Amino acid sequence: MRTCRQAAALLATVLGLAVLSGCRKEGEEAAASSFLVFDQGHGCVVSLPENPSPEARRAAKLIQHTLAKASGLSENRFPIREQEQASPGSIRVEGSNHRKVGEPRLGEKVSWRAMPGRVVISSYPADAIEAAAAWFLEQTTGARWFMPGKLGEHVPRRTELRLPFGEKQHSPSFISRNLGLGGSPEEKEWWSRNRLRAWFRHGHAMSGLFSPDDMRRNPDYAPLVNGAKYFPASANDGNWQPNIAAVGAAEHAATILRQRREFSSAIGMNDSMRFDQSPQTRELIGAPRWFRLKPDYSKLVFRFVNEVAKRVPGRYLGAYAYDWTEDTPGFPIERNVVPYLTADRSEWHNPEFAEEDRALIRRWVAAGPEVVGLYDYYYGAPFLVPRPTLYAVGQSIPFAHQAGVRAFYAEVFPNWGLDGPKAWLAAQLLWDATAKPDDLLETYYRDFWREAAAPMREYFALCDEQWRNQPKPSYWLKYFKDEQQHLLFPTGVRMKLRGLIEAARQAAQADLTRQRVEFFAKAFSVTEAFCGWQESKGRLSHLALLPAPDAGQLRAASQAVTDSGIHLRQIHAATVKAAPLAVVAKVMGEFERNDPRRRAGWRLRESADGADLLASLGGPVALRLTGQELLSDTLLEKTRIKPPTGSMDLEWVTQGAWRGHGEPYETRRVILGPGNILAMRGCKQETFSQFAAAEPGRWYVARVRVRAKVSPGNMTYLILNFQDEGRRTLGLGLVDRLPAGDYSAEVELVTWAQAPAKAKHVGLGVRALNQVGDDYATFRDFTLQAAAP
Repeated sequence: MRTCRQAAALLATVLGLAVLSGCRKEGEEAAASSFLVFDQGHGCVVSLPENPSPEARRAAKLIQHTLAKASGLSENRFPIREQEQASPGSIRVEGSNHRKVGEPRLGEKVSWRAMPGRVVISSYPADAIEAAAAWFLEQTTGARWFMPGKLGEHVPRRTELRLPFGEKQHSPSFISRNLGLGGSPEEKEWWSRNRLRAWFRHGHAMSGLFSPDDMRRNPDYAPLVNGAKYFPASANDGNWQPNIAAVGAAEHAATILRQRREFSSAIGMNDSMRFDQSPQTRELIGAPRWFRLKPDYSKLVFRFVNEVAKRVPGRYLGAYAYDWTEDTPGFPIERNVVPYLTADRSEWHNPEFAEEDRALIRRWVAAGPEVVGLYDYYYGAPFLVPRPTLYAVGQSIPFAHQAGVRAFYAEVFPNWGLDGPKAWLAAQLLWDATAKPDDLLETYYRDFWREAAAPMREYFALCDEQWRNQPKPSYWLKYFKDEQQHLLFPTGVRMKLRGLIEAARQAAQADLTRQRVEFFAKAFSVTEAFCGWQESKGRLSHLALLPAPDAGQLRAASQAVTDSGIHLRQIHAATVKAAPLAVVAKVMGEFERNDPRRRAGWRLRESADGADLLASLGGPVALRLTGQELLSDTLLEKTRIKPPTGSMDLEWVTQGAWRGHGEPYETRRVILGPGNILAMRGCKQETFSQFAAAEPGRWYVARVRVRAKVSPGNMTYLILNFQDEGRRTLGLGLVDRLPAGDYSAEVELVTWAQAPAKAKHVGLGVRALNQVGDDYATFRDFTLQAAAP
């Protein structure tokens, strides 16, 4: 028996020695064919050239930080050294790959090469070295930066990192990859680590190409609007367009651009509908055309852009296919023009719009420019509800790349605690459009949410579902700065979302996961408070529209609005203080100025409940009117209008004290009908208003009678506001808005306010915005009076 045991022991020893010998041999072979970045006791040098660029310094610091976190070693184990040549055992951050003869100047390339004694990381152009470093770290360590700050960083721990000898290269799918974020240091760092880059300038640029002095020297450049030349008062005034049909306009713009000596210049139209209306411009526009229900001025604008582009060869000109210029003009576009196609592609939940937009993208790519860009609207702030719209990101970016688009910009301004992986997913697809969106999202849930992945995956899927299933028709940035965004997240949906957050809390085991869940939980608490406030306002508004409202119910509903508003402001302030990036959106004046408590106070003005409510709102204890009407022609007997139907019909009152104006729109109908009732149907935005003299400190009450059909997102309201001596508007004014619903029986809208110290004018107006389908609004019996002292 002993002999057998001794033989077995001897055999085990021999086998063990053989295994150890094999391990040493494999280790030696690995060492001979790979570069050791770190092991349990050693790091490596991060080497920079002498006098490195700021980008190279940041790249080296990122490498040092990430390798230290991956290894668990101190950053001192990865010292950064500036030296002429790479030292043995170093990671060299070199900067430029230097474009080779024949390679396109727009080609971006990053690479890293492991060889005996060193790793070399390089890029073209040189300032893309941060992208090269981030890509290297993602490839070798699995590092990811899902959101700004420490909570968003994912760096897996490992005991050793060896890089086999060889070279890897990557050229990003999109040349220009830009997301408009906030300006915090954490967001700027996130932008770089996710390899974003802006090659082309673009923006609303006409104010910088045609100055007020230019137009005084050459009045032909000033637009003719409503029969008069419009001269901007200052360079900051962007509510106009130059007369780009004027002789010499293209040469003038080109001269200004040549002086700037830029690689790329912006040549986008100002963000305004005040186009020139002269006979020359009308001739160039030709027969009226509409696209997406808006006037189509693409021929006018891109003829001008082409003429400027011909005069600055080699200069890329970023131009917007935006608003009245979204469609292709029907003629070739100069190669050096970079058109950015603007659209809210969250509308891709509507199959008809998605197919139309895909066809439009194909047409622009076929129109001839070397580079075509997309411009999207990923907001974020100012929304106070989750807006991930991951379906739109995952569909539109890969399609655009496949169609030939190579530049991208989106206004994002994320609420990082509400919008989840939207910005990160976009950045990854811009870098590699062949990546599968579902695979990227699985990486996000696995590496960011870890043990809480399942409920958080369901959380964002439900948020997306609410946007995808919203009532049609869709339109650009529906619910933007609109309190009715809360309709997308009714109580039952919010309860499900809160339950999923609680499930994530229960699932979270690691401290980092718990912190991430709490970050998103805080953000969603703002959504809950905002929706609760808006729902209380809706209940009160409906009660205060009843023919004979119950005083007790009005009083209780008014108190609920007050309490829920206080709660929202408290939750919002606490969240912003604890997690500033979670909810960037403010509790905005656009949401606060619609205050149905004022209508309730008016309805209760003769009662003790009304006096208390008026006092709680800072108003007078009673709203007794003077009986003196401040408006002229309140019954519209002397008012005459020209129903607006054309693209140049901005103003439509032709006689009387009232002003009527709005946005040209194909379905737009404004009629002053029988009984002098003003009707609006199919309108994008229309306003009918009048101002009278005001006394600072005096209280004013505005009223109007309305019938309407109001869809979700439609804004039909009465507004009361004030102007100073120079006719500058003081604040946002107060509105009384109809909730979504059918008001075939006439109701009264009313609001009241105290004139501020600088007020010289008080105005009453009615507005209709975003009318869809069979929406309409009719108005009559306008009245504006001061309250008795």
